[in-house]
Amino acid sequence: MLEGDFLEASGVILHREISGEKKLWLKLFLKDFGIINVNSRRSLGDSEPLTWGKFSLAKKKKSVNYYVDDIEIADDMLALRKSRDSIFTALKWTKIISKFLTPEQPDNDLLTNLYWSMNLLKDSRVPVDAADWKFLWRWLENWGIAPDLVNFYTLQNFNHDEILLLTQISLLNVKGIINLFSNKISSKIRENSFKIAAGLAEKFLMEK
Repeated sequence: MLEGDFLEASGVILHREISGEKKLWLKLFLKDFGIINVNSRRSLGDSEPLTWGKFSLAKKKKSVNYYVDDIEIADDMLALRKSRDSIFTALKWTKIISKFLTPEQPDNDLLTNLYWSMNLLKDSRVPVDAADWKFLWRWLENWGIAPDLVNFYTLQNFNHDEILLLTQISLLNVKGIINLFSNKISSKIRENSFKIAAGLAEKFLMEK
């Protein structure tokens, strides 16, 4: 149970629902606090899902729910929103996070992973499915449940070049991955290899 009448933390809007003519319900994923459902005025700044910022929350006397007093926008992810596939992928991540995380259960590593993975989705040079795989595999690693990458994908009939590329992606930061895809990729990489790899990683996560 969160304590205190005021709370301030950085994070992201995972989901938004309209509640009447003037109010919204926002599902926030906040640093050090985890997922919190809050009220917000519809007229208060940018409340679009996937928006990152610093959220100032307050609680009225005798109320159990916080409301958004102010939002200081840090990144509206506008570049990500220009691609339909990128938007759908980012929203898929928010749904999976909402499914796996108990409300008010902090997971700063997952929050950081989400932010940098969404930044990968901004860059058109990086395949969306590659960013999807990076996010899911890092999640598995951070939770300590990732299988051995080489063995896992060898058993799924991935070839040497594909496994090598996945290994590189798993080790690189955003800038490194963008540089990697700025160069020519081996012709032995199947066109749908990242989609398959991400699907297998997601299935592994869902079964845990």
